[in-house]
Amino acid sequence: MKITFLGTAAAEGIPSPFCGCATCDHARAHGGTNIRKRQSVLINNNLLIDLGPDIFASCAAQGISLIEVEYLLMTHSHLDHFDATNLRMRAKPFRLETELPEMTMVAGPSVLTKWELSGGRDKEAGIKRVPFLPGRRLQLPPYAIQSIAATHNSAIGDAMNYIVSDGHVSILYASDTGMYADHVWDDFKGWRFDAVVMEATIGSRPSGREHLNFADHKLMLDKLRELGAVSDRTVTIATHFSHQSVGPHEETERILQGMGVLCAYDGLVIEVSAS
Repeated sequence: MKITFLGTAAAEGIPSPFCGCATCDHARAHGGTNIRKRQSVLINNNLLIDLGPDIFASCAAQGISLIEVEYLLMTHSHLDHFDATNLRMRAKPFRLETELPEMTMVAGPSVLTKWELSGGRDKEAGIKRVPFLPGRRLQLPPYAIQSIAATHNSAIGDAMNYIVSDGHVSILYASDTGMYADHVWDDFKGWRFDAVVMEATIGSRPSGREHLNFADHKLMLDKLRELGAVSDRTVTIATHFSHQSVGPHEETERILQGMGVLCAYDGLVIEVSAS
């Protein structure tokens, strides 16, 4: 299973155009892996997780098309993860020479409401919506999908993380979330992950309710190890970084390497094999 990181930043991106912090100034001066667009990943060439405001720029920068995408998994309705205008760009008037497969959009009520309020129409965008909630399972051949209740956007309550399995490789995609509620850990019983992609949004800052810092990131992985869902052969990757909480890429990478965790950057491609 191939995982391509289209974006690895939190809501403001790095650098934020309205910020003069050391991290943003360093990113502007040095570029490269210090530049982070808003979070999104592509699995193989046919499954996209989140469609935010930077998706067009991300694909252009990396030479990637989304022509083969059949499935879209939405984590939640925050603006850095769902941009309804970009979804509307799938309509035929914006791609006269290209035929696209129908795209199944799996999303919670808050995302679908945002889509409705935007004036978006399923037929025009070439999508088939699948209303979804945390704690459910779904077959999207060749993938088996299980949604996990994220500790995020709690006022609405439909934010989701996802387990994605193709029958050979299984991954946990955990962005955005704080520490999971006690009852959520039962959902991981019986799973053995080949890769875990998990946020570390607030980096060196104190623990938060709806995002993870480095220490909480480690606690989540330790808990998954206790349950047998993560082993020494599991590839663990941190992503979704805030400019206000992490330093330059090289510094963040050193911290995470000390935890045995890879530091994602825009354009990183990970080939995950069954462990």
